[in-house]
Amino acid sequence: MTKRLVEYNNVYKLTKTIVIGFLLLTNFCLASNGPDKIAKIDRALWPYPIHSAHNFDVASKCEMIAFSKAFKAYEGLNEAELQQKLDLKKVSVTSVREWEAKTKQIILANFKALTKASLQDLIAINEINTWEDVAKIHPEVKMPSALKAWYQASLDFYDKYMYEQCRLASLYPRITSEIGLMAKNEINGFNLPAKQFLLTFDDGPTVKNGNTDKMVKVLNEQHQKGVFFVLGDALQKRMQTDKQIQNLYQGHLLASHGKTHVSHQRLAEWKSSLTYTSDLIQQLTDSDKPVYFRPPYGQRTEELAKSLGTTQSKVVLWNIDSQDWNAHITAREVADRQISLMLLWRRGILLFHDVHEKAQTAVPYILNYFKGSGIQWMQPNEI
Repeated sequence: MTKRLVEYNNVYKLTKTIVIGFLLLTNFCLASNGPDKIAKIDRALWPYPIHSAHNFDVASKCEMIAFSKAFKAYEGLNEAELQQKLDLKKVSVTSVREWEAKTKQIILANFKALTKASLQDLIAINEINTWEDVAKIHPEVKMPSALKAWYQASLDFYDKYMYEQCRLASLYPRITSEIGLMAKNEINGFNLPAKQFLLTFDDGPTVKNGNTDKMVKVLNEQHQKGVFFVLGDALQKRMQTDKQIQNLYQGHLLASHGKTHVSHQRLAEWKSSLTYTSDLIQQLTDSDKPVYFRPPYGQRTEELAKSLGTTQSKVVLWNIDSQDWNAHITAREVADRQISLMLLWRRGILLFHDVHEKAQTAVPYILNYFKGSGIQWMQPNEI
């Protein structure tokens, strides 16, 4: 081999190493920080308090109007259009159509649930009986000047939110998620009664006096209870180092997030992952009651879901995602995002992560925001 060829090979190897290292670093950063295209909004643009059931319905109506406009821009897109709009090479048009149909049913039912007085307040609309009635709403015609800034921000918010939801639907069921249910023993928040909401927290516990303890303290101070979906390995480690951990979750519900935070859709050892974590939880709580399960990323199989059904357990998903793990969203933006989605869906399971500190600020803000609005926070044992 000539000297020049040797030098060329060495340069090629070095370049290849640098490129691979750069790609790995890029992927790590993306995985750590999360996507930067995320639905965020400033609730301060909504100029009215929501301290009554009427105020809640009026704000809910306005959120649904803004969402419906964003929904229209995505509705009925063909495969090529979805691929381009969602930055995906492969999409399931069938899944998207199913999600669109379910979403229209939910929004239509939510419109029908509004009081006649709320239909006429701020942005006056006629009674909604069909999706065609929704399409006929033109809020710009009678938009109060005080709402114009909120409305424009909301259109952007829901455009990004539609991007999030449509991507999940496009990937389903090749990549499962909270976007669809696979068995009768699964719940995602849309199953709940109207104006009822549940606080849930994933990925703990942290080390003693860490973010999990701080989150529990915040909830206790607010006289609220939540469901904590714990990782088996993290729980085992905490149980070995903290003999008082059984006191930490008193009044709250412990549930399983699997042994480690990995997708359970293609995990060969999914049964042992569930058994390992459930056994720890039952040992800690001194209870033989079925342990609920939330799959990391919402990724699971129909077999997994149905197997839990045989033990009277449930797969508990969510429909109001805080994105609090994402580095591109602040604690206040987490709260504002959740508030808007609560008004839109009018019921649901809120997803937070107790291992991150943002929920410690966001949750009290949300609780205070909706005081007197007529909503109810569910007790964990009610699901």
